[in-house]
Amino acid sequence: MKKTLLIFLLLIVIISFSTAINAANKDENKNKGLFSVIELGGYKGMKLTTDLPLVTDNSYTKSLRLILGYFINPYVSGGIGFGADRYENPGANTFPLFIDIRGYLKDAGNTPFIFFDAGKTIVFASQAQEGGNLIDAGLGYKFFIGKKTCLIAKAGYNYFHNKEWLWMSTDYESFDPSPDTYQWFYLKRESVTFSIGLMF
Repeated sequence: MKKTLLIFLLLIVIISFSTAINAANKDENKNKGLFSVIELGGYKGMKLTTDLPLVTDNSYTKSLRLILGYFINPYVSGGIGFGADRYENPGANTFPLFIDIRGYLKDAGNTPFIFFDAGKTIVFASQAQEGGNLIDAGLGYKFFIGKKTCLIAKAGYNYFHNKEWLWMSTDYESFDPSPDTYQWFYLKRESVTFSIGLMF
């Protein structure tokens, strides 16, 4: 019994010591310099305002974004991002280009942060992508999982506004069966967002 207790206490001391060493090493990688982020996200639609007929309430979005940033100081970073967001119900492909601003609670490897993104979507082909303005804001947390790699988790709000959204009538057969009939509509989407990412 005494041996088991001694081994248990020894293990606790070893684990505590190694944790302290890891924490010290991670603190060397505080908030400084250049960084890059890749994020995967899912958005759940909260509100959709549009003059497009036959739109369902089951709207959601899949998102992939890349960000290149720089720590202005240990508590603030700024960067530029580009991504691919696929909105559903109604469907739209978007390629957002945006600025990314983050404020960190602590000058440490592991810290909560707030974020704010604002930008526009780039249209490469008028009938394949949709143009518009976007805003993202929310809370996140970053923590080291490797020597120079952080895992990031974020939750927030997304607003996307298509001023002119190109809709083809054959998307909804019951609305207008004639092919190649295009109409313009506006869309305002509001969503709750969740994302995970890696920061290098």
